[in-house]
Amino acid sequence: MIGTLILAGGSGDRIGKKKPLLNLGNRSLISYVIEVALEFSDEIYVVINRGDDIEGFRDRLPSRVEVVRDITRGKGPLVGIYSGLRHLRSGYSAVLPCDSPFVKVDVMRLLMEKAEGFDAAIPLWPNGYIEPLHSVYRVEAALRAAEEAIGEGELRVQNMVERLGRVAYIPVEEFKRFDPGLLTFFNINTPADLRNAEKLLSTSSPSG
Repeated sequence: MIGTLILAGGSGDRIGKKKPLLNLGNRSLISYVIEVALEFSDEIYVVINRGDDIEGFRDRLPSRVEVVRDITRGKGPLVGIYSGLRHLRSGYSAVLPCDSPFVKVDVMRLLMEKAEGFDAAIPLWPNGYIEPLHSVYRVEAALRAAEEAIGEGELRVQNMVERLGRVAYIPVEEFKRFDPGLLTFFNINTPADLRNAEKLLSTSSPSG
């Protein structure tokens, strides 16, 4: 059994509004991520900011998707991950941001395969940069690591990753057979990013 946490608690300051329900191609931004998660997950949790309208989110999402709030307001994605992990029954969970509309299901399935026997499977770029918000984690290990990091006041997702035991780092080149442009890792943070996403939608089917 595998779960998915979709992090939707960001402030959206750079784009001027809350990102999860932002319109992209006449759909909400988060709906693209949920659509992919429904293909491989037994349980899906959307984690929102403590001050957000939980019922307003539930009304816009499929019935299979649960919505939970951050345990603490405005503390970033690590607290969001921890808040969601506490609800999961699955042994492993994908973690995805709400603002990556072109995630490929085959990329996530490969990460799930690579995570077996490890505490996490995390994409790795040639320059050493990792993608901890497009990864798969063993729930028990990640929950413990996140709790330790938060307890010590270290609130970067990297602080959780550093506390994991065995981590499989997967070179992003391995994903190119499913996702030649590596659009899985494309995030929408600014109005320019949103315009680029609209162009991608109009010229191809990047999320297929």
